[in-house]
Amino acid sequence: MTQPATQPRPEGAANRWQDWLNLVLAAWLFITSFFLVLDQPAHWNAWIVSVAVGVLAVWSAGVRGRWQEWINLILGAWLFISPWVYGFANGSAAAWDHWIIGALVFIVSIWSLNALRSATMAHGYR
Repeated sequence: MTQPATQPRPEGAANRWQDWLNLVLAAWLFITSFFLVLDQPAHWNAWIVSVAVGVLAVWSAGVRGRWQEWINLILGAWLFISPWVYGFANGSAAAWDHWIIGALVFIVSIWSLNALRSATMAHGYR
């Protein structure tokens, strides 16, 4: 039996807390970007990535699907390397904020993908 690409998540789904944690991380990044010293392109990057991670986290909390988690994983990796890309990887608060939030979004997305895989295997889907 094959699993549909997306399906409503049952109540108490295994990785629901990971989705909400990614939403909190996205909100943190969005809010802190107003207070950190960043140039204009880096500000826009923080805002766009935080909104994308937040929207995908809410979407993923309501619908079971792997693609949302994969995109958040990529966004977490991008957020981690963005201080080097935008030239503020000097140990500043902004750089540490991006490194920590990026690493956490990446790790939470891996955890969520693993939980989805485990739930899929438990239900006999491939």
